[in-house]
Amino acid sequence: MKVLASDFDNTLFTEDYDENIKKINEFVNKGNIFIIATGRNLGLLKPEIESKNLNYDYLICNDGGIIFDKNLNILYRLDIEEEIIDDLVLELKNDPNITVAYIDDGINHLTHKTVNNNVINARYINPKQAQETLDKLMEKYSNIQGYLSHNWINIVNKKANKGNAIKYLKEKLNLNKQNIYTVGDNINDISMNEMYNGYYMKDNSKPELIEVSKAAVNSVKELINLIEAEKNDI
Repeated sequence: MKVLASDFDNTLFTEDYDENIKKINEFVNKGNIFIIATGRNLGLLKPEIESKNLNYDYLICNDGGIIFDKNLNILYRLDIEEEIIDDLVLELKNDPNITVAYIDDGINHLTHKTVNNNVINARYINPKQAQETLDKLMEKYSNIQGYLSHNWINIVNKKANKGNAIKYLKEKLNLNKQNIYTVGDNINDISMNEMYNGYYMKDNSKPELIEVSKAAVNSVKELINLIEAEKNDI
């Protein structure tokens, strides 16, 4: 049995999306496991996958902050500590480079603190200033980490990342690490590509991800073909 964890945007969700899904469904029907590992929350991911009949086993959302099974039951979550949420959001809202800040509970973007504060997302204007803000926050609050995506600062629990989320599933399902493959394009994919058989998208991946990956692929479909061509489990 093989396991493939794929990033969503610009990896699975590309011009090859329909062809990728067809290959993924064949892969899963052969007894393999497919996982989406994305920075999106469930609310933003569902509309793109529900209408496509995509046969997935698990959804790792919010950059590893929360895991859903195929029935959308929550298996695992790692939230930001409640004690620092108000201070973090206040600092972001008082930053003139930030236009809006949301708290994400894993499913919805909210304007207020909730019981489950999984991610903080803050929309920035200037990326250089946003990185400076993020660096200062991570220095001040030792239990968080973050990165910049297009127009957004993303802040999560320091232990939350895609690699650790896959590790949770590996241990829960007693999976063979050698049979776990990952693919992505951005810096939030580094943790999983470092820990497992990591591949990167050929045309659009960040240099930092390329450095820790085995090789390039043009699509998820191509990677599945490579996986299936390898020798059977030892």
